[in-house]
Parts: sequence; C-alpha cells; structure tokens
Amino acid sequence: MKRYFLLLFVPLSLSCSLFKGKLVPYPGGVVFPLAEAQQISYEGKILQSIKRSAEELYFSTDTGLLYCLDSSSPNIKWTFTADSPFGCPPSVGPDAIFIWDQANTLYCLDKKGTLRWKKTLKEKISSPPSCDQENVYVGTQEKTFLAISQSSGESLWQLKAGGAFEAGAIFWKNKIIAGCADGRLYFLSRSQDLESTVDIGSPIRVTPLLDGDRLYFGAENFTFQCFDLVKKKTKWRIKAGGNLLLPPHADEGRVFFFASNSVLYCLNKRGGDILWWWIVPSRNVYDLELAADKVLVTPFLPVLIGLDRKTGKEIGKYDAKLGMKSNPVWNDPYVVVSLYDDVAKKGAMLYLGKEVSVRLRPSLRSPQPAGTEITFTASAVGFYLPKYEFCLRDGGVKAIVQPGSGRNSWVWYPEKEGDYTIGVKVVDQKQTREVELSFNVAAKKEK
Repeated sequence: MKRYFLLLFVPLSLSCSLFKGKLVPYPGGVVFPLAEAQQISYEGKILQSIKRSAEELYFSTDTGLLYCLDSSSPNIKWTFTADSPFGCPPSVGPDAIFIWDQANTLYCLDKKGTLRWKKTLKEKISSPPSCDQENVYVGTQEKTFLAISQSSGESLWQLKAGGAFEAGAIFWKNKIIAGCADGRLYFLSRSQDLESTVDIGSPIRVTPLLDGDRLYFGAENFTFQCFDLVKKKTKWRIKAGGNLLLPPHADEGRVFFFASNSVLYCLNKRGGDILWWWIVPSRNVYDLELAADKVLVTPFLPVLIGLDRKTGKEIGKYDAKLGMKSNPVWNDPYVVVSLYDDVAKKGAMLYLGKEVSVRLRPSLRSPQPAGTEITFTASAVGFYLPKYEFCLRDGGVKAIVQPGSGRNSWVWYPEKEGDYTIGVKVVDQKQTREVELSFNVAAKKEK
C-alpha cells in the first residue's frame, strides 16, 4: 500500500511543479495604453478605409490622391494622382491595385504605383472593385455587373440584373457570387454563364463575408444570416436592430458586424447565438479590426477603443483629440489610424505603439535634512513582470543600492548633506528603461 501511494505521489508532485513552473507568454498584439509614435501628413480627406497588403498600407483621398505607406516604418512609398477625385477606397489584389474616380474611370496600377491602364465606363460605378487572378469586377447603379481583364482593361462580359450592384463580388471555388439590390445572390462561372440565383428577399448592399463554404451577410430587412453555399440555403438567420453597415469579420468561432442601430454584435458562427453586443458611443461608419485577442473600433469620435474579443468588455482606449476618419489597422508593432483636422483641413496618418514609460517619485520633496527616511517608488507602464534596480550617484560615484527584483521601491536614510542622483532601471524580457532624479540633502537639524 505504501509503495502504491509513493508511486502515485511522485507523478502528482512532478505535474504540480511543472504546472507552477509554466510561464505565461509575453503579452502580444495591441497592448494598452498606447502612445503616438509618429504622424504622416497627407493632402485631402481620406475616403473611409485604410487597406492593408503585406507590408504596405493604401488609402485614397477626396483630392484624387492614392497613397502607399510602409506599415512597419512610417513613411510614404509613393503617391498617384487621378484625373478626378476618387469615389471609393482602393481594392488591393495579388499584384495590382484597383480604384475608380467620380468620373467613372476605373484605374489599374501595379504595386509600385505605375498606371497600367484606365477605363471610363458609361454607367455609374456603385460597387467596390473585386478581383481574382485574371479579371476585375465592378457593378453599376444601372443594374450591370461587368468583368474586365486585369492585363488589358478590355471589357469581357456583363450581366444585367434587376437592381444595382453595390456590394463587392465574392469568389468561391470556381464561381463568382454577386449580391444585388434586387434581393438576389447571383452565381456565375468565370466565363459569364449564369448558373443560378437565390432569392434572399431583401437588398444586399454590403459585401458579404466568405468563410469556408459559408457566406455571412446582412440584408435590408434588419436580418443577418449564414448561407450554406453547398446546399444553397440559409443555415441560420437572426433579426438585428438595424441594417448591416460594413462587411462582417470572423475568427475561428465568432462573427462580428456593425448594425445601423449603433450596436456591434458578436455571434456564434455555427448557430447564430448572440455571444455579446456592445453599444457604440456614437454612430459608426468605419470598419473594425481583429487584433489577437482584441477588437479595435473607431467610432465617430476622436477615440480608438479596444474591446476584449471574448466578452466585449472595454479594455482600453486612446484619445487622439482630433476626429478619427478611418478604420484602425494593426500591423505589429503599430496601430495605424487616420486623423483629420476639420478647421485646418489637414489629414494625418497616426502610428500608435505600446506606451513604455517609467516614473520615479520620492515620498518627501527635496530638500530634506540628513537622517530623514525617504522612500523612492517607481511606476512602470508597458512592462510585463518588470524588475527594478535602484542606484545612487554621489558626485561621480554610482552604486547599486538595491539589485534588480520585483520590488518597485527603495528606502533611503541619507547620512550626510549633499546633492545626489537617484535612479531606477526597469527591465523585462524585451525592453529596458532608466530614469533619474536629483535630490538635495540638507544639514541635519539640531535639536
């Protein structure tokens, strides 16, 4: 019996020690609080969205300028000027960028900003451009869906429908799926053949989300639904408090979308159950961003808000003081968002990084008489499991008075008068900061 107990106890003890020794990984993703790292000025007002591709960020302005920025080291790579003010944000393909202006001219540029071709359409373009490997597709207000060659800009074929095409096309297997304002989903082959249509019963004006063999989208009857593309039928449908405003997003098990009732919904992807909802503090017209365990939101306010992806609870915010005019984009180590000063009529791209700072404060103000107990306390922001090392400089001599540890304060009993410098070095696995302050010790008071 004793031997059995011993054999059982040893593995249990080992498992407990292993569990205790397991370290929580260094926090990744967006870490609040945030601080400004840099700003880049640009001309005009951004047209709603920043688009990301590899290491570049793209956006267009109402002055007809298309910008390409480096996402990891803030600088402008190139700009392109159109013949007229742009009418939409850019759409970024594998090796080309597509965008149209208010004169209904569609532009195709390579990734270096060189114009490949431009094509003026007779009908008013009403959808964002969508592209596969060979063609680009746009819809018009006059109920036409067009396919255009990426290489030449040549019109290949078109489809006439019962309503305008305002949502971008989706590509599933070898099919093109286009949602239409006539309340139908159109299933087409790459060679124009109309294979089938599905009547949703309400206009589709926002680009759906493709996730595997399922399509997530909202219609104008305040519904949000999951559509099975294989069976061509609705998997589930919920009634939201408003129409879908922006394309939905999804992670492994959840789908997120904004509705016109100023609510951000988080649903279970498989069954449509509402996991949480969050009331936007003002109306929202900008896309959200999923960054690690967080949801980043820029309401129609000068603030960036971070929510916990699992619970919807607010976990941090950044106040830019100026109005934010775009979606936030996370590209490690920065969150990038657009600002606009309505008075000065100037735009700026703001790069935000994790705030890392250290403050050192004495319990008593300088000067103090010799023999007085003084406690120096360090406050660190942006560190994970920090260690604090305190040092004292007397003249040119510097001495460590408290080696690095988790204790963030040091108690000093100065024995003689003079001018001293007290410093603290804060370190964690990835970063180090040091700060110092001067302190005068006066002569000891006579009793």
